Amino acid sequence: MAADAGVPIIPMVTWGGHRLWTKGRPKTLTRRHTRIMLVVGEPLPVDPDEDPAVVTATLAERMAALLEEAQRDYPDTPTAAEDRWWLPVRMGGTAPTPEAAAAMDEAERQARAERRRTA
Repeated sequence: MAADAGVPIIPMVTWGGHRLWTKGRPKTLTRRHTRIMLVVGEPLPVDPDEDPAVVTATLAERMAALLEEAQRDYPDTPTAAEDRWWLPVRMGGTAPTPEAAAAMDEAERQARAERRRTA
Protein backbone atom coordinates (compact mmCIF):
# COMPACT_ATOMS: atom_id res chain seq x y z
CA MET A 1 0.00 0.00 0.00
CA ALA A 2 2.76 2.44 0.90
CA ALA A 3 4.56 1.81 -2.39
CA ASP A 4 1.34 2.26 -4.37
CA ALA A 5 0.59 5.49 -2.52
CA GLY A 6 4.16 6.76 -2.85
CA VAL A 7 4.56 7.26 0.89
CA PRO A 8 7.08 5.82 3.37
CA ILE A 9 6.26 3.38 6.13
CA ILE A 10 6.63 4.88 9.60
CA PRO A 11 7.71 2.14 12.03
CA MET A 12 6.26 2.48 15.54
CA VAL A 13 6.14 0.36 18.66
CA THR A 14 4.43 0.73 22.01
CA TRP A 15 5.52 -0.49 25.41
CA GLY A 16 3.60 -0.33 28.67
CA GLY A 17 0.05 -0.99 27.49
CA HIS A 18 0.48 -4.66 28.36
CA ARG A 19 0.50 -3.58 32.00
CA LEU A 20 -3.23 -2.88 31.61
CA TRP A 21 -4.17 -6.13 29.88
CA THR A 22 -1.79 -9.07 30.35
CA LYS A 23 -2.90 -12.64 29.79
CA GLY A 24 -3.67 -14.35 33.07
CA ARG A 25 -4.01 -11.08 35.01
CA PRO A 26 -7.08 -8.99 35.89
CA LYS A 27 -7.90 -6.44 33.19
CA THR A 28 -7.27 -2.94 34.56
CA LEU A 29 -8.30 -0.58 31.78
CA THR A 30 -9.25 2.08 34.32
CA ARG A 31 -5.88 2.01 36.07
CA ARG A 32 -4.32 5.46 36.16
CA HIS A 33 -0.72 6.60 35.89
CA THR A 34 0.51 3.60 33.91
CA ARG A 35 3.09 4.87 31.48
CA ILE A 36 2.69 3.82 27.88
CA MET A 37 5.51 4.66 25.49
CA LEU A 38 5.19 5.16 21.77
CA VAL A 39 8.50 5.08 19.91
CA VAL A 40 8.50 6.32 16.32
CA GLY A 41 11.29 5.34 13.96
CA GLU A 42 12.73 6.90 10.85
CA PRO A 43 10.53 6.69 7.75
CA LEU A 44 11.20 3.65 5.58
CA PRO A 45 10.95 4.62 1.90
CA VAL A 46 9.36 1.92 -0.24
CA ASP A 47 10.10 1.57 -3.93
CA PRO A 48 7.26 -0.02 -5.94
CA ASP A 49 9.79 -2.43 -7.47
CA GLU A 50 11.12 -3.68 -4.12
CA ASP A 51 10.39 -7.22 -3.03
CA PRO A 52 7.67 -7.01 -0.35
CA ALA A 53 9.42 -9.75 1.65
CA VAL A 54 12.59 -7.63 1.82
CA VAL A 55 10.61 -4.55 2.88
CA THR A 56 8.81 -6.59 5.53
CA ALA A 57 12.10 -7.99 6.87
CA THR A 58 13.61 -4.49 7.02
CA LEU A 59 10.54 -3.17 8.81
CA ALA A 60 10.68 -6.05 11.31
CA GLU A 61 14.35 -5.31 12.04
CA ARG A 62 13.63 -1.64 12.61
CA MET A 63 10.67 -2.38 14.85
CA ALA A 64 12.71 -4.88 16.89
CA ALA A 65 15.33 -2.18 17.47
CA LEU A 66 12.62 0.31 18.46
CA LEU A 67 11.14 -2.21 20.91
CA GLU A 68 14.54 -2.76 22.50
CA GLU A 69 14.87 1.02 22.83
CA ALA A 70 11.42 1.33 24.42
CA GLN A 71 12.11 -1.49 26.87
CA ARG A 72 15.52 -0.07 27.79
CA ASP A 73 14.23 3.48 28.27
CA TYR A 74 10.93 2.63 29.98
CA PRO A 75 10.85 4.71 33.18
CA ASP A 76 9.07 2.18 35.44
CA THR A 77 10.75 -0.87 36.94
CA PRO A 78 9.27 -3.44 39.30
CA THR A 79 10.38 -3.02 42.89
CA ALA A 80 9.44 -6.48 44.15
CA ALA A 81 9.55 -9.97 42.65
CA GLU A 82 5.75 -10.22 42.56
CA ASP A 83 5.62 -7.01 40.48
CA ARG A 84 7.64 -8.54 37.62
CA TRP A 85 4.56 -10.10 36.01
CA TRP A 86 4.57 -7.60 33.13
CA LEU A 87 8.20 -8.10 32.11
CA PRO A 88 9.18 -10.78 29.61
CA VAL A 89 11.22 -13.68 30.97
CA ARG A 90 14.31 -12.48 29.07
CA MET A 91 14.11 -9.27 31.13
CA GLY A 92 13.74 -11.13 34.43
CA GLY A 93 9.95 -11.10 34.46
CA THR A 94 7.20 -13.68 34.47
CA ALA A 95 4.91 -12.53 31.64
CA PRO A 96 3.63 -15.40 29.50
CA THR A 97 5.31 -16.00 26.17
CA PRO A 98 3.15 -15.61 23.05
CA GLU A 99 2.98 -19.41 22.87
CA ALA A 100 1.87 -19.70 26.50
CA ALA A 101 -0.72 -16.96 25.98
CA ALA A 102 -2.05 -18.79 22.91
CA ALA A 103 -2.34 -21.99 24.95
CA MET A 104 -4.21 -20.07 27.66
CA ASP A 105 -6.55 -18.64 25.00
CA GLU A 106 -7.24 -22.12 23.66
CA ALA A 107 -7.95 -23.47 27.15
CA GLU A 108 -10.39 -20.59 27.73
CA ARG A 109 -12.13 -21.29 24.39
CA GLN A 110 -12.48 -24.95 25.30
CA ALA A 111 -13.84 -24.10 28.75
CA ARG A 112 -16.41 -21.72 27.23
CA ALA A 113 -17.45 -24.36 24.69
CA GLU A 114 -17.84 -26.92 27.49
CA ARG A 115 -19.96 -24.50 29.55
CA ARG A 116 -22.21 -23.89 26.50
CA ARG A 117 -22.56 -27.63 25.90
CA THR A 118 -23.60 -28.31 29.49
CA ALA A 119 -25.84 -25.24 29.91
